[in-house]
Amino acid sequence: MFEKITEHIYIHPAEHYTDRPNIGLIIGEEKALLFDAGNSAKHVEKLRAELSEQGLPLPDHVLLSHWHWDHSFGAKFWNADIIAGNKTNEELKKVSKWKWDEFSMEKRIETGEDIVFCTEMIKREYPDRNEIEIDLADTVFEGTMNIDLGGISCELIHAKGPHSEDSVICFVPSEKFLFLGDANCKDLYGKPWKFDIEHEEDFLENVAKIPYDEELVADFISILEKLDFAHCISGHSEIMTRKELFESFSL
Repeated sequence: MFEKITEHIYIHPAEHYTDRPNIGLIIGEEKALLFDAGNSAKHVEKLRAELSEQGLPLPDHVLLSHWHWDHSFGAKFWNADIIAGNKTNEELKKVSKWKWDEFSMEKRIETGEDIVFCTEMIKREYPDRNEIEIDLADTVFEGTMNIDLGGISCELIHAKGPHSEDSVICFVPSEKFLFLGDANCKDLYGKPWKFDIEHEEDFLENVAKIPYDEELVADFISILEKLDFAHCISGHSEIMTRKELFESFSL
């Protein structure tokens, strides 16, 4: 269910078995914005049903935090304005041409286009991979963009960050709340690490061993320091205070 965080913000919690991320809902007097699209039609169907059950509005806008499948593959199934940074949209154009047979998925692991973890999670979420449909953004921006939902303003910022170069964050000034997507997380594509589906219990331990890129973290922190947020949430973890976020970058 969507949990009420502030007067205008709700969050649907992450579901780790198929790597479904936290989904944010920001409600203004006139419109609503969803932070991240979910990872499949089934995920979106569940989100839509719970919005209806709770009497919450369907989104007018859906913002993609970055191109990774778990945050973007649900975009096709929202009847809303899909918003993405320019770099995210360019990456999705490439992904839209991917094939999803076993050979093609294994080949992308070999080339580094994809990783074992994402491949295994996609197989779980999509028993029939013919159901995968990639949608591109309706609205594309570069740098920053402001969305007025009616009494509530959302600042969309291409912040890059250590996780993925295209990462976009969403700051809601009136709520002093920041949606991070995975921007604060480690780079699972660019740094070597191991994932074995038979030993998922080792996942967090293995990710903890991946080093942060110190330069990317420093640049990201310089952006965060300018934003007056009190609380924030990352793509797959719990709400953090401002202090906890800054302390989480162990370099």
